[in-house]
Amino acid sequence: MINKVSLMHSLARKINKTAGVSLRDASLCIDVIFDAITDAISRGERVELRGFGSFFVRETAARKAVFADVPAHGRVVFRPCQKLRLSVWNKIARQTSNFPAKEINNEKD
Repeated sequence: MINKVSLMHSLARKINKTAGVSLRDASLCIDVIFDAITDAISRGERVELRGFGSFFVRETAARKAVFADVPAHGRVVFRPCQKLRLSVWNKIARQTSNFPAKEINNEKD
């Protein structure tokens, strides 16, 4: 599993090597990006990262559960782009014989 800290460290090293930006500055930039994504989602905006996927808020209806009533609320949803979906699908297909491999369609997702 990769967490935010290890992801930020990995990204900062890559930015440092490719753009010559210090690790500290690269980490600050990544933090700003995560904060901007979080702020936009919390305002109910859809965030689309081309070639990766999109985040959006889906409203859920109020419902009765066994021990408590659950009020209506928003749920953050991630929808991966086609390239990411097929990449995961094909990784599973290589590991098992139950899944046929699929090719990436270059149409807009």
